Order: sequence, then C-alpha cells, then structure tokens
Amino acid sequence: MNRNTVGYAQMGGEGVPLAVAQRWNGGRHMFQNLGEGTWYHSGSLAIRQAVAAKANITYKILYNDAVAMTGGQAVDGPVSVLGIAQSCRAEGVERIALVSDHPEAYAISDFPKGTTLDHRRRLDEVQRELRAIKGVTVLIYEQTCATEKRRRRKRGEAEDPARFVMINEAVCEGCGDCSLESNCLSVEPVETPLGRKRRINQSSCNKDFSCLNGFCPSFVTIEGGQRRKPAPVGLNMDALRRDLPQPVFDDLDRPYDILVAGVGGTGVVTVGALITMAAHLEGKGASVLDFTGFAQKFGTVLGYIRLAHAPDDINQVRIERGHADAVIGCDAVVCSAPKASGHYRDGTRVVLNLASMPTGDLVLNRDADLRLSERKARIEGCVGKDNVIAFDANHVSEQLMGDAVFANIMMLGAAWQKALVPVSEEALKQAIRLNGVAVEKNSMAFDLGRCLAHDAGILSPYLSNAPEPNPKTAQEIIGHRAALLTEYQNAAYARTYTDRLADLNANLPGDAPDTVMRAAAISLYRLMAYKDEYEVARLHVDEAFESRIAQQFEGDFKIRYHLAPPLLPTGMDSRGRKRKKSFGPWMRPAFRLLAKMRGLRGTWADPFGFSADRKLDRKLLRWFDAVMRDVACNYEQLGPERAEELLSGPQDIRGYGPVRHSAADNVMRKTQRLLGAGAG
Repeated sequence: MNRNTVGYAQMGGEGVPLAVAQRWNGGRHMFQNLGEGTWYHSGSLAIRQAVAAKANITYKILYNDAVAMTGGQAVDGPVSVLGIAQSCRAEGVERIALVSDHPEAYAISDFPKGTTLDHRRRLDEVQRELRAIKGVTVLIYEQTCATEKRRRRKRGEAEDPARFVMINEAVCEGCGDCSLESNCLSVEPVETPLGRKRRINQSSCNKDFSCLNGFCPSFVTIEGGQRRKPAPVGLNMDALRRDLPQPVFDDLDRPYDILVAGVGGTGVVTVGALITMAAHLEGKGASVLDFTGFAQKFGTVLGYIRLAHAPDDINQVRIERGHADAVIGCDAVVCSAPKASGHYRDGTRVVLNLASMPTGDLVLNRDADLRLSERKARIEGCVGKDNVIAFDANHVSEQLMGDAVFANIMMLGAAWQKALVPVSEEALKQAIRLNGVAVEKNSMAFDLGRCLAHDAGILSPYLSNAPEPNPKTAQEIIGHRAALLTEYQNAAYARTYTDRLADLNANLPGDAPDTVMRAAAISLYRLMAYKDEYEVARLHVDEAFESRIAQQFEGDFKIRYHLAPPLLPTGMDSRGRKRKKSFGPWMRPAFRLLAKMRGLRGTWADPFGFSADRKLDRKLLRWFDAVMRDVACNYEQLGPERAEELLSGPQDIRGYGPVRHSAADNVMRKTQRLLGAGAG
C-alpha cells in the first residue's frame, strides 16, 4: 500500500511497456512485481523481452506457494525457487538475489553462480543494491503466503509456532510505524483516554512478525505458551433458545436474493456456503457467487446468494442492482460502499455489524476515522431506517466466546431470526455440522445471533460494557493528566504542568471556548510525559500490563522485549535507523531498576540526558511554551479555531527516535506557517 506504484500491463506483457518506458525516463531503474504463478504461465516472457531490450529493471518474483490474487489456489505447474533462478539465468539475467524467511533451508551451491542468499530482513538493503546495477536483475522473495499459512495452521496442516506478538498500549504512541512496516491489518487501532493506540488482533494474526520492525519499544513476544481459553460466562443457551420466537419467512414465489458483504479472512464465504448447503438439504434451488478478488485478507468480499423453490427457478447467479431482498452486513465499511449499496432498494432488510474492522486507510492514515454512525445512516437512507438492525457482533463474540472469528456466524443467526434467510434452523445447523469446523461453537454463535436480533438486552448481563473513564472537558483532562504526571515523575512535576496551563488560561479572553484549553492540556501533557528509558521501563513492569498478559496467555511462557537501546551497539539498517534486538526475561529486573531511577530524569546525572532524543524533548517543551505565549498574545487575530489548531500541533508528535524527530520537524514547520498566516 502507498508504494507509489505506476503503470500496468497485461500478464505476460510486463516487459514491453517497461522497456519502452526506458526510452522516456532517461534509463532510470524500475521495479516490476511478479507472482510465481504469473511468472510460470507468461511472466518469464516479460523477463526475456526486458533482457533483449537491455532494460534497466529488477523483477521481484514473489514465491508464496499460492495464487493469492484470486483466493489462494495452488500454483499450476512444477514451480520452485531453484527452477525460477535457473530459468532466469538461462534467459540472460546475470544478477539474481534470493531472500527468505528461512535461508538455512537452501544450499547456495545449488543455485546459479553469483546468486546471493539473505534473510528477508535485509530486503531493503538488497533492493538498494540491485537498483544500482545496470540491466536486468531478479529478486526472488520466498515466503509462504501468510493467510494460507494461517489456514493450514487452523487445519493442522502446518506447524503453529507458540509465539505471539503483543503491544503494551501504555508504551505505544500511536505513531503507526508498525503498520507502515508490516502493512498488516491485524495491527488494529484501539481508542484510549490518552488517544489512539495499537493492539494485535490475536484471532487474525498471521504470525508474520514484521510489525516488530516498527521503531517502537512497545512490542513484546510471548514465547512458549498458548492463548488462554475464556472462562465460561454461565450462559444457559437452552433457556435462551426457548424464549425465542420462530421467524415467519416469505414464500419463495420468485428467486430470493441475499447479499453477504464483508472482508476477506473473516469467514464471509463460509456464511454463503452454509446458507446454500442448508437450502440444498431442503431440496430448494440455491446458487452462490463470491466476488473475492484481492481479498485474501481484509479485502472486499461480496457473496451473491439466490434461493428458490427449485434449481430450475434460478436463471442467473448474480444479483441485479437494486434487487437485494436481504443483506447480511458483516462489515459496515464494505456495506456502505457503492459496490454493495448499489444492490439496495427501499425495503431491503439489513443486519449490520458495527464492529470497527481495520481497513487499508488505517495503514496509510494512523488517525483514519471509519465514521460508522455515518455509514449506518447512509445505509438506512437507502433501505429505510426500520429495515436495519445493527450491533457490534465482534464485541459480543470476543466477550462471550473468546474470539471474534465467530462474529459472522452470529450475523447469520441474527439474519435468520429476522426472517432474512428462508431456510430452516435444522438445515442450517446440519450445514454447520457438515462443515466440520468448531461445530459446537459455531452453533452457539448462531444462537447468540438470534438472541441479539430478538432482544439485545438479553445478553447485557453477560457483557462487560463499562468503558474506561475518558475525561472530556479541559478541567477534567488537566486533573487526569496531573495525576498521571505525579506517577510519571512526582507531584512537583505535575504542579509545573498545572501552573503552565493556569498561566495560559489567565491570558486568554474569558470567552475563549473550552476546546482551546483542552487542546493545550492534551498537548502539554504529551510533551511533558515523554517516554524516555525510565518511563518505558516503568510501563513494561506495570501491574496492569502484566495482568493483561496473564489474562490472555497461559502455560510455561517467556516474555521477550524488542528494543533499540541507545547505549548498546545494535547496528544500523539501510535507512540509518538503529536495529532492534530481542531481549529475554532478564530485562524485567533491569526495567524495575530503571523505573526506580526516574528521579535522575532531567538532572546532570541522567545518563540518557545528552542523547539526541532527550535534547529534542527539552527543545519541544521550550518551543511549546513559546507557542502558548504567542497564542495568548495574538488570540484576537488568530481566532478560536486557529488557536486550537496551533495548540493541538504536539498531538501529532508521536513515536520514538527517528519517527518522533521527523514528526517534530513537520509539526514545528506547520506551526510556524500557521503563526505567520495568523499574524498577517
């Protein structure tokens, strides 16, 4: 995502347009991506064309053991990493590089002379090296498709390593660098009283571990244990089912159209398969057409389901625009998009999941807002407000079943209870049994969905819905942050915070809106509570974090911390950033010692005080003091909106090391422009 990709060509034609482009771009180097399946059936011709044209290009051939573009099918033909390398050399490619998750699995002597072999962590360095070589080069990237790997693990066909990634949300700055490094949507946003942070969705995590490369000390890995199974919540499902009325379905006097809309990797296709199997078991006509495209994981999936009395009554498998009778909306973003909503009409009945499912926008924009309430309103505008029922199925699934993976079956149960799926409960339960995957839990999820559709309040006593207190007004925020700063350093440090804000408030006009002081309170806290070595250590041994680990994992596990300590030589990567290293459980006593030493913070005896990061922290505090004075002195010219924007600037200074330095530079430049525009 966001890789500035330009141009396209049909499969097998990648060589011609790129060779032609060389005549117009001054011979600049280019990269072209190929999957091993594309390479086998036609892409190798593109490489031959590029060699013949003496193009200056690197072909990056992804060997991932699956045709991910169309849903994860096996690659046709006898394709191997060694075969690709030998074929490329035979076509005239002199420089070939192989990077892999497991380079030890290959003997470099088997490959053409001059081939290099590296771990994929050196991918960026290898790419930079190939970019400097004139002519055609090939980079073979060997890594099993992460989604396929997850599927095989669930089926017991591949080893599932006893290793889990976890983010300490208190240490996380919400900078988004981990998302940029991994492009992974299992790195989810989580809203906290201190702003948006990140967490790992253990249910969808592919254990790719590239998120660990984010320049951030908040990541730990749990190694050697397993996820803790949730304690039973005491649900009497038999009693709950007895109180549920039976739905009354419409007659199938014409084909009945159901649209299932969601994202890849969450079981959307399974919902369609269960419905059509249930219809088949009852002797009805049924068809399902799934549009998955690039939906291996978290891409758009649309399932077109058509039901009728008999197979002969169905003359096409696609639902016409404006003809959907019912919608099982497993994701609000997909459901509100034109591809799905174009099938709605006034009277279409919708069951909608209001869970915040990650999208590509959250990778590209760390503060992206899914605007779920607006999306729900948009759908209601299409079909009529009374035709939509909505709830957060993921929250209920996590709370009552310990895993959000059952949310879509819950949506199926809700849709059935609302008479949106005209097949019998017995047939659907039989289809779940025939599917053979987590039969008891999926049956329970179906019943829980029925309960939610009939009366969501039935399950309220079993759900923990109490949100963490979130201060709203300026005074509430100042009190909340002052208490945190006392823990961070001491009461005197907290008084410095409140005194600075009191001075600002005294110099602002009496009619200044509360949002101005609110912005200043949040920003000043962020700059004063900078996460230095002492604070990171304190938060890693905090009881709240250790309790979270104990709640989620069990067994004989060890915790490893992934850090780039300033005083240890860990080396630099190709971008000039310190490499992170893994540190074992012995770090915990070291963290406790560091946490106790926080009294040295800011004194002459602070061993970290002369680092570039700590110098930046002090510079930012002086800078923001000046900004607050400028806002107070020029408030009348600036106005409340500009004043709030200026005082909110530090909230974009997030992250650690080079990430924080870059953000600080951007914010200070922007602030200078705004002050200049306001003064003018």
